[in-house]
Amino acid sequence: MGNIHSRHIQGNLAFYDGHQKRLIDATGPDVVKYLNDFVDGPGVDAAFDNEWTVTRVEAGAGESTMARIDGVGGVLQITTDAAENDGINAQAIGEGFKLAAGNVVYFGARLKASATTQNDFFVGLAITDTDILGGVTHRVGFEKLDGVTAVKAMLEKATVETLSGTLLALDTNYHTYEFYFDGTGVEFFIDGVSVYVPALTNLPNDEELRVSIHALAGEAVVKTFDVDWVRCIQIGGRQ
Repeated sequence: MGNIHSRHIQGNLAFYDGHQKRLIDATGPDVVKYLNDFVDGPGVDAAFDNEWTVTRVEAGAGESTMARIDGVGGVLQITTDAAENDGINAQAIGEGFKLAAGNVVYFGARLKASATTQNDFFVGLAITDTDILGGVTHRVGFEKLDGVTAVKAMLEKATVETLSGTLLALDTNYHTYEFYFDGTGVEFFIDGVSVYVPALTNLPNDEELRVSIHALAGEAVVKTFDVDWVRCIQIGGRQ
């Protein structure tokens, strides 16, 4: 059950739920936001790429897909093809967010995976790239690699990473992954609990970034990733 509150951030009105840094919406002249519950709107075409850039890897006999499925409140399901490293690299169109000094940026996503070990995923913000897990230059978010259950938080700038220790041993339940940049520092949360406050040496603050999801099979078996919602809200930084 929601428990919505509001506060002003740099003269704009922001709404939060659960904890003060979990922004669920904001309004004002300095607000840029991407909010998707996967009920309607972006991605209504069969390929789910009218407002996303979607790169598919499908070496198996089927097809990697990204589509809405039945679920209360809306669910996006990514289904990989049946070869190792098959999957989907998806980025909302437009590098609209920047972790620059003076900006406030919130990112959050609620998702679950069908496997705990034999899969990979990244969720967060990244520069435009068709293979984020394969080697991207700038990103910030959460990463889980093949062969382990460890979910870690990361900052990456010019291919140099700051990586946390294990923040979650992945299971097959939904978890909420969030980070909040207040203009000077960044804090990571899992399921509403603060889990990591990194040094900012590798904060990707010199590039515009896109809402990004990359999900891969870690073996020659179909894997699924269900995304309940994705939100990114920036306050400040408008031209």
